[in-house]
Amino acid sequence: MVKKYRIFFHGINGEEETFRVRMAHLGAPPEIVDKMLSDAPIILKTGLSLENSRRYAEALQDAGGRVTIEENGYFEKSRRVVHSVPVAPFEDFTMCPECGFKQPKGLICIKCGFRL
Repeated sequence: MVKKYRIFFHGINGEEETFRVRMAHLGAPPEIVDKMLSDAPIILKTGLSLENSRRYAEALQDAGGRVTIEENGYFEKSRRVVHSVPVAPFEDFTMCPECGFKQPKGLICIKCGFRL
C-alpha cells in the first residue's frame, strides 16, 4: 500500500502582506488566502505522494507559511480535521531561469521581466 500525505498549514512567519503577495504569485486567489489565514490550522491538500507533499510544503514555506507534512490517517484520532482548501497543482507553475522566482506559468517573469 502506497502511503499518502497531506499538507497542514499552521499560520505564517513574518508579515501578512508579504505572505499575501507571495501567495498571489503562486496563483492563490485572495479569498483562498483569507480562508487559510482565518481558519489556520487547516489542511490545504490531501492524498499526495511524499514527493509532491514536499514540493507543496517548500512553495508554501518560501511564501512565508508554516506547514507540516503528515501521513493521511495518522492524526485523525487526536486532531480535529478541518476542511480542505483548493491549491493549484505544481504543473501550473514554473521557475524563472534568470532569477529563480517561482510563479504561475506565463511568458514573462513577473519579478524580473525575463522572457520565459
